[in-house]
Amino acid sequence: MSKARDSALDLIRGIAIIMMIAFHFIYDLNTFGFTEIPLFTHWAGIAWRCLIVFLFLSAVGISLVIAHGKKLNLQKFLKRLIYLGIAALLVSSGTYIMFPDGWVYFGILQLIWVSSIIAIGFINLPKTSLLIALLILFGSLFNQPNLNIFTTILEPYLPATSVDYYPIFPWLSFVFIGIYLGHFPYYQKIFSIRIIWLEVIGRHALIIYLTHQIILFGAVSLTYYLLN
Repeated sequence: MSKARDSALDLIRGIAIIMMIAFHFIYDLNTFGFTEIPLFTHWAGIAWRCLIVFLFLSAVGISLVIAHGKKLNLQKFLKRLIYLGIAALLVSSGTYIMFPDGWVYFGILQLIWVSSIIAIGFINLPKTSLLIALLILFGSLFNQPNLNIFTTILEPYLPATSVDYYPIFPWLSFVFIGIYLGHFPYYQKIFSIRIIWLEVIGRHALIIYLTHQIILFGAVSLTYYLLN
């Protein structure tokens, strides 16, 4: 008998996907000069981006608990890692072709891949996970922990900037918060409403993530060249 789906979790993913599409659409409009919305400099844009990432990464932690909380299904976990790894490589390869000076070498998918490996050992330690999350967030105020040594070593092989960069710290903290929520699902009360179409989107979050920017960027760039 298959497990019942967590509709609140699907809703969280669906909301995150819709907001991400809107965010990237504005980013594309800015890129081609249609708009000048300060996504990365105004507090509202920064807070919006953090909210989107929080929803995605906390969903990762919740999913790990749901899938492996009672017993680690190693085959299922490794299969998921393979899918995520392939998806991450596709994003890196695609952006390298499109943006050779700013390609994605450690974006959100790479972060989820590494975070899953780190977090899997804590899926039955919700209070410890929450403590780790709080320590990471507190340390981030002082730029700690800091793994810049690795980017320094790899600097000759990496672009000066990246169109999508999410370092392990402090973003890993959101996955640990998700582990806590997986055991204490307060989110189910917050996201108790049923919105079927958003839940469906949430169930197909990965494929939408991989394809949405191709469509958006293509449409905006085509419009730009037609107008010019």
